[in-house]
Amino acid sequence: MPRRKRQQTWQAIAKEAQDYRDESVASVYPTLRVDDILGSQTVINLPARFLSAEEVKITETLPEDLLPQLASGALTATAVTIAFLRRAAIAQKLVNCVTELLPERALTRAKYLDDYFQKYGKPIGPLHGLPISVKEHIGMKGLGLCAGYVAWWGKVADDDALVLKILWRAGAVFHARTTEPQTMMHLETDSNLWGVTVNPYNTSLSSGGSSGGEGALIAMRGSCLGIGTDIGGE
Repeated sequence: MPRRKRQQTWQAIAKEAQDYRDESVASVYPTLRVDDILGSQTVINLPARFLSAEEVKITETLPEDLLPQLASGALTATAVTIAFLRRAAIAQKLVNCVTELLPERALTRAKYLDDYFQKYGKPIGPLHGLPISVKEHIGMKGLGLCAGYVAWWGKVADDDALVLKILWRAGAVFHARTTEPQTMMHLETDSNLWGVTVNPYNTSLSSGGSSGGEGALIAMRGSCLGIGTDIGGE
């Protein structure tokens, strides 16, 4: 990720953060164009317009139903990961819920899991191939860790959080990182770095907080399971 330069204005740092996020979204292939529907007030069902029937089916399947299909080989980790990456990219364009997508990392992991299944004929663990999104302040080795603070943009985690290590060993795929308010102690998700995350049922309303990014992304089915941290709930 970019490193913060000295004596930048907060606006310049925010633009850098948003450009970095937008580049990660744009790297999801095939390219998704949803500009013609931006401005809609209720966007919860719009992603299905831009996905294949198979991608819609995958992303609208509950995790407890996806896991047996992944464990049996009926679905590959790669197919499931691509579907959720594409839906997460659409969700970001509509409700501003993502700090970055992780297509390269996620697809490398998915391929490893598919190769493991082909070789051994069994899943690597109970969460084999399941895409999971992660709130930005939860450390992911080599990635940014700023908790919504402009002043902390450019800080990088030197290790994975313990919860992520546990999920990784269980077979999870981390495909998206989600928005949070500055300091996180807030009941809506808004920061100078990434702006406001809105409610997919009514974009004139808040998605809540502090895990409003997770709430909005999962509501949009851009993730089927997410890791957030809330005292008062989303």
